[in-house]
Amino acid sequence: MSAREARIRRMKAARARQKLSVPFSAPALAEQGTRLSAAEVEFFSVNGFLIKERLVDQSRTAAELERTWAHLLRHVPPHPDSEWRLDPNDRSTWKDPQWAPMAPHPQAGYYQGRQPREAFGQVIKLHDLGWDDAITDLLPRHPDVRAIARALLGDDLKETECTRGVYGVFPPAEKTELTGELLGPHTDQVCQQLNACLYLDDVEPRNGGFTVYPGSHRIMFGAHEREANFSPTSEYGARMREVIDTIEPYELCAPQGSVIFWHGRTVHSVGLHAGEDIRWALFADFAHDRPLLDPDAHRAIGQYEWFKDTKLFREDYPVTDDMWRHWKLSAG
Repeated sequence: MSAREARIRRMKAARARQKLSVPFSAPALAEQGTRLSAAEVEFFSVNGFLIKERLVDQSRTAAELERTWAHLLRHVPPHPDSEWRLDPNDRSTWKDPQWAPMAPHPQAGYYQGRQPREAFGQVIKLHDLGWDDAITDLLPRHPDVRAIARALLGDDLKETECTRGVYGVFPPAEKTELTGELLGPHTDQVCQQLNACLYLDDVEPRNGGFTVYPGSHRIMFGAHEREANFSPTSEYGARMREVIDTIEPYELCAPQGSVIFWHGRTVHSVGLHAGEDIRWALFADFAHDRPLLDPDAHRAIGQYEWFKDTKLFREDYPVTDDMWRHWKLSAG
């Protein structure tokens, strides 16, 4: 057996051991008259995520979902050899989409490493929508969302320029047995402090809900040299295996307009989908306002991701036993 074949066998064996996610809804932790209760802050600290249900007005969210549909139909064509056509009003067309083949990701220039629009299998990623002011105002610039980000991360937040865009997870052609092997647990690169996800429509169980490994942020924080910049140590792989082998992942279910906040070191995955709906979500990032590396410096170390608002800090703090020493974590 070659080294490559052995590595593939180990990867398959590891995936086969992955735990199946369980649907999870927000516990009743909010307190009337407070934006963020002490119980919510504690939940975030322990679990690495927090769901704020219906934080964004549902009429605004529905309007942006309509615009997202229009953008998708205008810019992402079906496969030329397929009779499949996507129709927002015909749910039967949502299953097993047949997209036109994607062009290779650019190797240079502004879009280096990632096409503005990605469509593969059941997933679409409309990164180009991320620079739309209406979309940005809906999540990272929304006053209630930003107030919670300040309460968690701190008052000195970087001004938001963009979001990552809208991601859609379409239903499969046929229902299959769901297993943990279908999940793709990972952490994000570049600079990760606090992230947010807005559900543009209701997300019911087993309909692709954003999936997190609760408590994994406390394990993975120590697998880096620096607090926020992607800086994995030699322990990174072992700690990822610890997370995957020991933590039962949560598939986050919530109504339209709900916002999920999660710590940047939290292990997460696209959710399992065996339902009938499209899971529509808008993703954004928050970080402290500190000097950043320029784009060429990011390219030089393989960390250039144009579609993310957060960039590598020019100087980042070393990891210590206190993962919250530069956070606010304030209720009120």
